[in-house]
Amino acid sequence: MATRRPAQRSWAPAVLVAVLALVIAGVIVAIEVGSRRLAADTRAEEAGAEAAVTRDAQAYAAAVVATGDPAPTDERLAVVAEGARVEVREVRRTSGLVVVVYGSAPVGTLFGASNVTACHRVTFHDLGTAAAGSAVERLADCPPPVAWPSPS
Repeated sequence: MATRRPAQRSWAPAVLVAVLALVIAGVIVAIEVGSRRLAADTRAEEAGAEAAVTRDAQAYAAAVVATGDPAPTDERLAVVAEGARVEVREVRRTSGLVVVVYGSAPVGTLFGASNVTACHRVTFHDLGTAAAGSAVERLADCPPPVAWPSPS
């Protein structure tokens, strides 16, 4: 009687499955790392754009103070806003001059461009004097736009 030899199994299918599993795991890790990096870059760009909008509001406040006018008119405030790349949304003259300005800055995204928008409350004190100054505060919500007469 002839003795049977056990059939030798090929390792090729097992190796192929292991290599394929490693490749799939590598692709998944690469996608995850790329998406996290993209999210971090997007957050950094948005923070930069938000800082730019705040700088524009601060530049507006400095420009109004620099006019030296103790009681600037609404029209004058709107003209100064154009130079500072902001839009006047609200003017209150209760115990002092308080102006709400709206600004926006572009942000690049993976699928095009977007804008970061924000409103800031600018509170002026001692306008027209050497001690004139202002405080700029970001608001959570923006008031609706105000129709201003066009400057001539």
